[in-house]
Amino acid sequence: MSKRKIIFDTDPGIDDAVALLTLLNYDDFEVLGITSVAGNKGISHTTDNASKLIRYAQKDIKVYRGAYSSYERVKEGLEAQGRDGGNVHGIDGLGGVGLPVDPNNISPISAIDFILDSVKTYPGEIEIISVGPMTNLALAIDRDEKTMRNVKKVWSMGGGVFRGNVTPVAEFNYWFDTLAVEKVYSLGISVDIVMVGLDATHQCIFDANDLTFIRLAGGEKGSLIYAMVQDYLQAYWSYNKYIGIVIHDLLPVLMAIDPTVCTRLVHSNLRIVHQGLTKGQCIVDLADSWKLEKNVYVAMDMDVRKCKELFMEVCFGKEVKETYCLVFPAL
Repeated sequence: MSKRKIIFDTDPGIDDAVALLTLLNYDDFEVLGITSVAGNKGISHTTDNASKLIRYAQKDIKVYRGAYSSYERVKEGLEAQGRDGGNVHGIDGLGGVGLPVDPNNISPISAIDFILDSVKTYPGEIEIISVGPMTNLALAIDRDEKTMRNVKKVWSMGGGVFRGNVTPVAEFNYWFDTLAVEKVYSLGISVDIVMVGLDATHQCIFDANDLTFIRLAGGEKGSLIYAMVQDYLQAYWSYNKYIGIVIHDLLPVLMAIDPTVCTRLVHSNLRIVHQGLTKGQCIVDLADSWKLEKNVYVAMDMDVRKCKELFMEVCFGKEVKETYCLVFPAL
């Protein structure tokens, strides 16, 4: 049986890093490439961070540099917008852990070209896991919509129905580039798009016990992740009073591996607000009030225990998962 073909579109980012280290450890995925995008940090940082993670994981995979700013600014040739994810992810986006870049794994081919070439080569087979702003996907649609309609599936971390984080109603990835969101979801009638937004991700809090277990039981990789998340941990205490973290970008990876980690998935219509006080807000018609064509599958509820066990197994191995179950028996 052939492996599922994955493109990981990302703006690393601490949660992106944990998601990528998990993705790369899953044997049934063939990760064709990593495409970088501006978001949590500027494009130079996010491209280098993706390179660092590929080098650390010792994988023969290329990183393809993508959009330096939002869809509108790229189209108009404007400079990158000033705001990124700030210090939530540390000064370098990876909590300052000091991983080295490998310039040899950064391809001269652009993310847009790589995405389109991959879909042309494997029509109906490519799954894109998008955990940053959707700018690269929107630019690829702009270039060749017919080809992008042959994407098999998009798993997106972004948005929210009942909550935000960059504003009370808007999640960062979707707020960063609302026009890209609108363009990508225009494919949603013919291409399955799964939105794993804040309603789902905030259900899965890795608390202090989980993080300590990762450090103690997860070997070198566990120690790296623990060191990486310290700025993140401080941010969640400051903003949410969580003694723990939400690893947002991990959830669509886990859901792509095992869709049953989601216990409520709603087929709906999504639109997004582009301007004003509610910029970035997702208008999701959960009740089907408008009777519009459905363009999204929205993850609303997650089996948190199943998510954590799957993460432990895929990222660190079956033994670590079994130990986790012994140390933290299910209620």
